[in-house]
Amino acid sequence: MQSNISEKLEMKFPPIVLLKSDEKPENAVGPKKSGGCAMSFVAQTIAKRKTTYFGRENISCGGISAGFGWGSGLADEDAEDFQAAFLSNGVDSATDKEEYLSKIENMPKPTREMFHHGERIYCDFETAKTCIKNRPIYDEGEYVIFKGLENLKEGEIPQSVIFTVNPIELTVLIQINSSFRLEDNYILTPQASSCQSIGCFTFKEAESDNPKPVLGPIDFAGRAKTKHFIPNDYLTLSMPWELFLKLEELSKDSVLETDLWKNFI
Repeated sequence: MQSNISEKLEMKFPPIVLLKSDEKPENAVGPKKSGGCAMSFVAQTIAKRKTTYFGRENISCGGISAGFGWGSGLADEDAEDFQAAFLSNGVDSATDKEEYLSKIENMPKPTREMFHHGERIYCDFETAKTCIKNRPIYDEGEYVIFKGLENLKEGEIPQSVIFTVNPIELTVLIQINSSFRLEDNYILTPQASSCQSIGCFTFKEAESDNPKPVLGPIDFAGRAKTKHFIPNDYLTLSMPWELFLKLEELSKDSVLETDLWKNFI
């Protein structure tokens, strides 16, 4: 399948799709063991058009478990507290500083230092823990598969369609997405990891009668894994399949057909 929006914009990075599966895909690139960040594989699909995958057996953090719909990834309250401290101010946010330090003391030095200072996505422990508890949680499928939209097979229905856009391309998508809406808040920007924005937060929108696109990535940990493939001035805009199809149809009689747009080509 081809995207009219992508063709009209002559996008450097045409859209990709996320599919859930119980079977590991053949002839696809994936991790050889557990650990690592899935966003490096997503970036290869975006930039190199390779089909990639990530599986439950490759999970390395609670964030990715929630992100791709494999449960919360957090076994108990202590695990939630540890992640809330890490996502805020690290050891300074930990409810039990000695225990927190003992958990990170054997990590490789760069990782240990990151956990010591915290990722600082949230301003404090309480905010982090509340947001962790409010994540959309799903638990199905063994693998997520990423492929270019052009490689989508007949009958396959993606759980997420992901545009990778520069500021002008984002402006066009915002305008098309806003062209049929009557209320405010046309796009979501959850305080979430990269995998969660293209994953569980987009999955949640598929359940809505009025789904919205999700803008990301806003976490620098995720961006660090994609910057070798994707320039820093690009963002992702992910959306459920049905919303993608609607925007594609609207794009055929949109701002892309005007002289105003032609001034930017």
